[in-house]
Amino acid sequence: MEISLRHIIKTYGEKTVITDISLTVAGGSFTTLLGPSGCGKTTLLRMIAGLETPDSGEIYFGEHCMFSAAARRCVPPEKRGLAFVFQDFSLWPHMTVFENVAFGLRASGHTPNISRQVHDALRAVRLDTLSNRYPHQLSGGQQQRVAFARAIVIKPECILFDEPLSALDALLRAEMRLELRELVSTRGITAVFVTHDQAEAMSMSDKIAVFSGGHIEQYDPPEEIYNHPATSFVARFVGSSNWIDDHHMFRPEKACIQPLPAGQAFSVRVVSSLFLGRVYQIHLKYGNADWTYLSPVKIPAGTDFPIYIDKHDVISL
Repeated sequence: MEISLRHIIKTYGEKTVITDISLTVAGGSFTTLLGPSGCGKTTLLRMIAGLETPDSGEIYFGEHCMFSAAARRCVPPEKRGLAFVFQDFSLWPHMTVFENVAFGLRASGHTPNISRQVHDALRAVRLDTLSNRYPHQLSGGQQQRVAFARAIVIKPECILFDEPLSALDALLRAEMRLELRELVSTRGITAVFVTHDQAEAMSMSDKIAVFSGGHIEQYDPPEEIYNHPATSFVARFVGSSNWIDDHHMFRPEKACIQPLPAGQAFSVRVVSSLFLGRVYQIHLKYGNADWTYLSPVKIPAGTDFPIYIDKHDVISL
């Protein structure tokens, strides 16, 4: 299901939180809204869901208008055919895993074959043996899987995710990224995912919309955003960036200590070294700027040496 947002504006009092956003999410794609807290990404997600109402603009699902300020049309959330996965899981504590997953089916009147549908959804998230447990008897990762099962059991064309992995520890988050991406892609579900975590966005997404101050700075595939940031904000927010001056930067992995045919040399001093497992992250000083260099060996603090950057790896903004 394609989602089309056309000139969406949202204000609260005198504060504009969404500034004339137009965005098209391709059907069956995994799209991430990425940005710092308070930039408007969750507000936009809630407007797609129908939980918030734009002040102006239009929202289309395929050819069907879900919202139009001009036409005074607003389809309620329960009639938009979406599923929503929240940050805090939002499970009913007094219901078993089975009943939590079945809740959406019962609420929408899909009563035939509920048992089969629920067990199919639980099997998809590897919880079919825990259907009689209650949420407090589950780990955080298992609770999140219940929330995923509850979303997919109604067979939605689109699932909206509002930072669903933020309550999990780092190791479990990495595991759940893979599971979540596979869960929606194998079913051809359109996914819109909100996060402030760059690693989640870069590893899971077909396209990323980078938000800042209520507008979209760039909307492109992860590789394009990383290698060709459209604005200074994107370059600074996504990944590490070493700034030569106000308009030129390069990514740390592009630097080397061997002279390059088309390279430029920069004299730097080592401030500290951080061991990351496979490499050392070397913190450098270049004039008044703080840089990062990835090295296979530790370099003592205070060491002065040149690093070389190919001119084609310098990004101009």
